[in-house]
Amino acid sequence: MNDLTPALTLRSLDVDVVQPGTAVRRGRTPCEIETHVRFDTSALESFASRNWRPDVYDALLVAAAVEFCDRKLTRHAHAWGRSFKVRVPVHSPALWNSRGVSQSLISALELVTGDAWSFEFVERAPATQSVQQTRMEFPRDVGSVIAYSDGMDSRAVAGIEERQLGDRLVRVRVGKKLSDIRGNDHRKRPFARIPYRVLLHANNGETSARSRGFKFGLVAGVAAFLVDAPEVIVPESGQGALAPVMIPVGQGHPDYRNHPVFTTKIAKLIGAIFGHEVTYRFPRLWHTKAQTLRKYVDLHGDRAAWQDTRSCWQQARQVSVAHVWRQCGICAACMLRRMSVHAAGLTEARDIYVWEDLGVSDFTSGAAGSFGGRNRNSLREYALAGALHLDDFAALDGSAEGELIVRRAQGEVSRATGIAVAEAADGLRALIKQHNKEWTSFSESLGDSSFVNSWTDRS
Repeated sequence: MNDLTPALTLRSLDVDVVQPGTAVRRGRTPCEIETHVRFDTSALESFASRNWRPDVYDALLVAAAVEFCDRKLTRHAHAWGRSFKVRVPVHSPALWNSRGVSQSLISALELVTGDAWSFEFVERAPATQSVQQTRMEFPRDVGSVIAYSDGMDSRAVAGIEERQLGDRLVRVRVGKKLSDIRGNDHRKRPFARIPYRVLLHANNGETSARSRGFKFGLVAGVAAFLVDAPEVIVPESGQGALAPVMIPVGQGHPDYRNHPVFTTKIAKLIGAIFGHEVTYRFPRLWHTKAQTLRKYVDLHGDRAAWQDTRSCWQQARQVSVAHVWRQCGICAACMLRRMSVHAAGLTEARDIYVWEDLGVSDFTSGAAGSFGGRNRNSLREYALAGALHLDDFAALDGSAEGELIVRRAQGEVSRATGIAVAEAADGLRALIKQHNKEWTSFSESLGDSSFVNSWTDRS
């Protein structure tokens, strides 16, 4: 930056989380409970246990406030970071304002979002969300909890881990729907879904969603405290956990949402709030998504229900065909899914994706004929970024640049996981090599005329 270039000022937002009917200070943006943050009593009761205490509700409210801030304020086109000052009413202000809790909270948030955060916790009014305790039949001697969603990784890893843990594995639902819980079984399961919603206008605010990692990590940690579980299983593959940090996109802050460094900070926060020691374990850290899927299918055969999982984060209004919500098929998550299914030696129907054919030379013609989406240009940008991300990670295999990146990453991973530096380095190199093998095979299967290969110079 030279002297003639104006310095960019961080975009900032000052937020007061308030109970219904409570006044907001001048110059502050209101985040009103039951208007902007709405708790679902039945879902909240699924979080109740003998360990329930008001701090659980407060932790969930803090997570909701963070999501509200993250979604409310857009990032500057040329500067990633923003600044937030947040006031939250809690039951125990002394606890939340204590050095251990406040520093752990800010440290975790600043790592995962790349933003500056400060909090003020004040006494809330006596009225709080009514929760019936011990309504659920919680498992005894819980071994682990796992963050569970519609995703392929969570479905597969839960199926793999259940072989050893059985009923001692508790699934913590981190999606919005109950589509993976059959019939009325969700009434018998603890943590059937996240017990709150943050309500903002659909077209309002930021979409990078870095706070989702904080929400999922904190909710899983809260669940571990409630059932006295010693560990949280993180189902992410190595590609999803490590690659977004090793290969950051553009000017964006490295994506730590599923990285062991971030989960160690969440574990410290859980300990500071609840006095509960929990470890976040990554059983598939050194495996690709394809290897995890293959193991799941080998273990469960025809009962391995992976086809109906969802990898795409695009909303129905963006990727519907003839009023049916599909997966886009071309974002980074969809591209990784398609590559992984191919590498696992499996197949799936083309019409679950909007972009049914990746082998055509023209990007637009790869979409379903009846797709009337008006956002083709933005989808093309997602597709280009996704393909290049997978290709860039593959290009680290055996390259001088790749070795430098491994050296930078190995110490960070070693400290976060407790393994030796040499073991972390070997794991990173093996993961990159396997990813390169899978990406090369998938690229070749698309053919020389594929628009994907024309973008990555593999045609």
